[in-house]
Amino acid sequence: MSTAQAPAPASLSSAQLPSGWPLWVRQVLTVVRIDLRKTLLGRRSLLIYAIASLPIVVMLFTVLVKRPGGEALFANLADARRAFAMIFQTLILRGIIFFGCVAFFSNLFRGEVLDRSLHYYLLSPLRRPVLVIAKFVSGLTITWVLFMGTTVISFLLIYPPFGVSRAIEDLFNGPGGGQMLAYAGLAMLACIGYGSVFMILGLWFKNPVVPAAAVFGWEALHFLLPPMLKRISVIHYLKGMIPIPMSEGPFAVVTDPPPVFLSIVGLLIFSVAVLTIAGLVIQRFEIKYADD
Repeated sequence: MSTAQAPAPASLSSAQLPSGWPLWVRQVLTVVRIDLRKTLLGRRSLLIYAIASLPIVVMLFTVLVKRPGGEALFANLADARRAFAMIFQTLILRGIIFFGCVAFFSNLFRGEVLDRSLHYYLLSPLRRPVLVIAKFVSGLTITWVLFMGTTVISFLLIYPPFGVSRAIEDLFNGPGGGQMLAYAGLAMLACIGYGSVFMILGLWFKNPVVPAAAVFGWEALHFLLPPMLKRISVIHYLKGMIPIPMSEGPFAVVTDPPPVFLSIVGLLIFSVAVLTIAGLVIQRFEIKYADD
């Protein structure tokens, strides 16, 4: 085994948390704290932060750009909300969140291998399935804050051309508030679904780029899949909850999306199943630093 290049993490058996909490909970929170400190301040995340800001830049552009007559780009809030729906589905959901989850979750274990630090966790008194849970929670914490924040800020940027009073009216007495919460919830669920998939791909493959490209193709061709195969894609559970859905074109295999409750439950079951497999995979995981 190669000499470790990263410092050992803090003791996982004696985390500085209330002693009445179960040991595994304290261990999970300790790993999350370590990961957040490394990831938030790491150079690898700077590009993701820049990419995550793209929707905000796009929405700022729609606010600043005027028509030739000096009028706002969108004539009314309904048009602005439809424009955001398109931006969310094409740029945020299928682009920023998808590839952001590839970057964060596939490196939860691969990054530790590259840093020569994974053995510290595996040699500590920490059950490996608990490590899977801890890594997943740390990935969710980062991606939720980043992508839900990006989604909410981008949505709020549809309002400046219409004034503060109109924005408050739409958010609290109109459809705006409900739609904003729905988009934020979709971002949260997308991180759960895609995060679980890319975490296990990071365990299985040394280079997750090719499998990630395969998943991207599968999700992109979702509209052509027969109903049974649609169920093993993350986008299947999300599309029925989008406030303003987009047309999938004349060649789409049309199926009724599941109800919201079943979509949420189905996505959670899907993610738990993937994490369970990841827990089994890591039981036989062997570190070979010399191969990386």
